[in-house]
Amino acid sequence: MHTLLAFVRGSLLALLAVACSLDQTGAASADGGTGGGDASVLGGFGGDGASAGAGGTAGSEPATCGAGQQCVPKPGSQWGYAFLAVEPFSAAPGPTCPDGATPLAFGTAPAGPGSCAPCQCGPLQGGSCTVPLLCAENATCAGPQSYTKTDGNCSGKSGSPTLSCMLGPATVAAAGSCAPSGGAVSALDPFQKRASLCLVKSGSPCGEGSECVPVGTDAYAPTLCVYLPGEQTCPSGYPSATVIYQKHLDQRTCSACACTPGAVTCVAEYEFYDDMLCAGGGQKVASTACTNVSGKINDFWAGWSYQRTASPVMGGSCVPSGGAPSGQIVGDPNGSITVCCRPAQVG
Repeated sequence: MHTLLAFVRGSLLALLAVACSLDQTGAASADGGTGGGDASVLGGFGGDGASAGAGGTAGSEPATCGAGQQCVPKPGSQWGYAFLAVEPFSAAPGPTCPDGATPLAFGTAPAGPGSCAPCQCGPLQGGSCTVPLLCAENATCAGPQSYTKTDGNCSGKSGSPTLSCMLGPATVAAAGSCAPSGGAVSALDPFQKRASLCLVKSGSPCGEGSECVPVGTDAYAPTLCVYLPGEQTCPSGYPSATVIYQKHLDQRTCSACACTPGAVTCVAEYEFYDDMLCAGGGQKVASTACTNVSGKINDFWAGWSYQRTASPVMGGSCVPSGGAPSGQIVGDPNGSITVCCRPAQVG
């Protein structure tokens, strides 16, 4: 009996020891497993798991730019940062750079085609003409005969006829010419807009593929730009392109002006007198309108006279032509720079 009790007592103690051992092992496993899972996702929240400390680095935030700085994408090693201000063209310096420096002066939007000063023609010169004097012994110039004189000598006539006279159609002996003028290329600004460029230095990184650069002020505040000589394709993140130029090429010309004689006139003058010596005041005939001179030449004396008092003079004008513009003002590609911009943003 004593032996049996001792056996039972020993068995119970052994079972109790096994149960305690199982509870401790199970708790440690469960707690350790949960701690390891938290560490791999959030970091820093493990239980007793050894991997919990590594999770803290995964949750770190990127660096930010300081005051007056903006975080922008890196454009590539060949591109430089700049501020750009584009305004109506002027030869005066552009607005002062944010750092107080004088901006680099460029032009953009070349002027393109221009115009020419209008062609003009001077007076008609060197022309000559003849014009007949036609007279009829009636009051209406019907059936006229030539009374033309080629000099200014007086011609005396007897009698007291009915007489009407006029100038006949002119004949141009030499057309003459007019001196042309004008046709020069009109003055024009080489560019429609002035481009002021301020170079900018980059700063510290602010994330993968980005870095801090200053924020512009005043006229340079709206954008941040990158630049590269030549005509280029803009890099990612800088979509707005402006090509600026150091110089321009003026390829404009104007065709030569010319003057062609147009309608001309030829006028002479004759005078009729009531005597045979061309004395005293007479009556003039100086147009193609019929003039009845009977009253003058029959006023007192039974005789009359006439003479040419002005030789034929050719008048008129020329019609101008030419002065047509061609070509245009373009930017010199040897001094071109591509500037690509993005809206400015502090951050």
